[in-house]
Amino acid sequence: MPQQPDILLITIDTLRADSLEPYGAPDTLTPNIARLASEGVVYEAATTPMPLTRPAHGSILTGLYPDQHGVLTNHQILPDEIVTLAEILLDAGYQTAGFTGIRFLNQGSGLAQGFVDFDAPKDKTEKPRAETIVERAIEWLGAANQDIPILLWVHVYDPHQPYDPPREYRRGIDPEIERRIPAIQWKTLNEVAKINNGDVPRDVFELALDYYRGEVEYTDFWVGQLLENFDRLRHSRRSMVVVTADHGECFENGIHFEHADCLFEGALRVPLIVRYPDGVGAGLRVDRRVSNLDITPTVLHELSLAPPEGVAGLPLQEDFSERSRPFVLVRAPEVQNPDRIPSRLRIIRSVDGEAVAPATDPRTRGIVDRLWKYLWTPDSELLFRLPDERLDRAEAEADVRAYLFEALKAEMLRYPARSVAQEDQDPETLEALEALGYVR
Repeated sequence: MPQQPDILLITIDTLRADSLEPYGAPDTLTPNIARLASEGVVYEAATTPMPLTRPAHGSILTGLYPDQHGVLTNHQILPDEIVTLAEILLDAGYQTAGFTGIRFLNQGSGLAQGFVDFDAPKDKTEKPRAETIVERAIEWLGAANQDIPILLWVHVYDPHQPYDPPREYRRGIDPEIERRIPAIQWKTLNEVAKINNGDVPRDVFELALDYYRGEVEYTDFWVGQLLENFDRLRHSRRSMVVVTADHGECFENGIHFEHADCLFEGALRVPLIVRYPDGVGAGLRVDRRVSNLDITPTVLHELSLAPPEGVAGLPLQEDFSERSRPFVLVRAPEVQNPDRIPSRLRIIRSVDGEAVAPATDPRTRGIVDRLWKYLWTPDSELLFRLPDERLDRAEAEADVRAYLFEALKAEMLRYPARSVAQEDQDPETLEALEALGYVR
């Protein structure tokens, strides 16, 4: 009997799908992810169920919607009773290891369940770049038993704010503005807005996009190093490689430099590339709506293992048989203090003259299919025909709105919410979240 495939899961924080060459990025160099895309299946319309790191990773590692696993903020802990992909594969005889790039994806997050070896920042001062994380993962690969299959999860954080790419990834940037603004973070943006009557001017906005692009290109290089060593050290032909993101980043629709309260495609649409064992499906592009919570059931399907009861995700292999997935649920994160002003609204009033949008109602629930996005709160409804998210069609397309409202209710009943997960009380984790603008 052939050995079960090795599994490599790469999650890249804050990575927009359209920032990558396989998704049409016109001026970003990501040759390593592009090469993987040519060897695997590209899912063109993958969606995260919530644009926030802990909840989204909870969904990636369990196949459950955030309401199902209970992690609705970055400071809630995945409950012990929720079964993770790593736990299932550990029971199936796999070697399991995880390497993450941010403190709130540490052992205390609950996401390390099932990983025998797990490496995460120990304190708020440790902020490892992709280079450090990948080198640690490669070291683990070199020491792993060649005769036992592995599950390796590698998470890198670099595209997240602050945007501060290494020198060699700062292409075509005006030296004068770079000297004045060497990195983009909330403190910098607020200082710029203060001296510009609340506006972040065009040159600073474009600088932010350039820095973000540099972070993506830097990350691609280290993803390439990881893939090269994974294929050299493991059984590459029989391996399964998944690259995705927890969420993207908004740079439009009045929400800039942010994702936590953005339900536009900039934050919700994520890359999802799967290189299946033996090259199955290589070069295929799937345009149906899928979700990154489909990853766990997809891996389990490949291993002929049953998913836990109640899993919302679907095996992506079913797309090969033209099975259509009707909907993906999305929702805004919970907020601890609804009266607190988000970082992007404290001083900034506009970006390149475009007024900033108000804070997203945390009660927002939504449903997305291939063509439509419907967002509902007790006080409002929005309907967009994708990719246009400027024109609200809720009134003009009343029949579509009513249909999607009923579909939203049905899907929420199908995947009922559990009690909200326990809060993380680690003071350094909370301090790190505060510094990143997450604690509201």
